[in-house]
Amino acid sequence: MSSKLMLSSGKVFKDYTLLERYLELCSESERVRSLPNSSDIEFVKYLVSRKAGTLHDFLEELSRRFLDRVSPARSVDAVRSVLGTDIPEDQAVQLISTQLAGWTLEIAEALGVIKLRQLYGQ
Repeated sequence: MSSKLMLSSGKVFKDYTLLERYLELCSESERVRSLPNSSDIEFVKYLVSRKAGTLHDFLEELSRRFLDRVSPARSVDAVRSVLGTDIPEDQAVQLISTQLAGWTLEIAEALGVIKLRQLYGQ
């Protein structure tokens, strides 16, 4: 896998092209606002501590954290650029937020916070 995203493993999403394009299109401040941070990793720790459930459950909870941090305009532009289609802003933001959540889980695994394999079997 040749991702430009630090600590991505491809275990949650094999292809992060859409997220990578989104980040390329963002201004510096939009990018910084969107990127996973230490509080997101702490949230993953919290989810693990309360036994949140499946990979789907973790992705859903984490993606909600990113919704208001993602630029709607850049999301639409990224979808248009990568997927060649126009979709409503809320759907484009959801796609980017879900990929940010997946990347965050991969980062958390790289840091030893979570074992993704355990989430697949539940």
